[in-house]
Amino acid sequence: MLISLGKSRISYEAGPRGVPLVLMHAFPLHQGMFDEQRAALASVARLITFDVPGAGESEPGPVEMDDLAGIAARLLDALRIEQAVVGGVSMGGYAAFSFARRHSDRLRGLILANTRAVADTEDAKKTRREMASVAREQGAAEIANRMLPRLLGETTHSERPAVVERVRQIAESVSGETVARLLEALANRADSTDLLPKISVPTLVIAGGQDPIAPPTEAGEWARRIPSARFVSIAGAGHLPNLETPEAFNMAVREFLATLPK
Repeated sequence: MLISLGKSRISYEAGPRGVPLVLMHAFPLHQGMFDEQRAALASVARLITFDVPGAGESEPGPVEMDDLAGIAARLLDALRIEQAVVGGVSMGGYAAFSFARRHSDRLRGLILANTRAVADTEDAKKTRREMASVAREQGAAEIANRMLPRLLGETTHSERPAVVERVRQIAESVSGETVARLLEALANRADSTDLLPKISVPTLVIAGGQDPIAPPTEAGEWARRIPSARFVSIAGAGHLPNLETPEAFNMAVREFLATLPK
């Protein structure tokens, strides 16, 4: 479904009933990465997802993390939802941090999966900007080739070839220009370390046991700084546990939703 939100039309999907749950997708993918969650969580959550501008079926538009948080807030407005559990995987987690900073009154809970609280170092920013040039010159397929070894865990690469191929297909479907703009937005994102102790809503932090990008040791450390956080590390998963180990990811989310105040 397409809806006009701000400067572009955004493709989104929303379930019919349950606890409103916004999940924002990882880089360099689109909302199709949440298909397993859409079915598995239907009995407990009204899952709401959207393609960031330029990805999937969404029209191009601003893609800074604050822009993505603003899209989530305006989508909730359009659906007449006052409060929701808001979260995301990887890049979606960065956008969820932004939502927590800018729209804390709209939060019923927070889910931060395979993401980081710290901003990029100068070296990391340089690497992202170099990758953005590659994306513009050689296209999304080259970025997918470079990222896949680190996006997915060792177990997935050796035992789940269908997942590897699916992630590759989604990543290659995003235009090189959109990939480049998202890389620049990731490099520009704010540091969320100071926000951690100020988060007052129930929070679920998820990490993949085989994730080299946002390792569980690091995630566990910053999760302890959030007053109402529970931390779950999923064995056998890399940076995209909702795709690699959907049963474990879905169980963690279901159990978290069950603890929310009525």
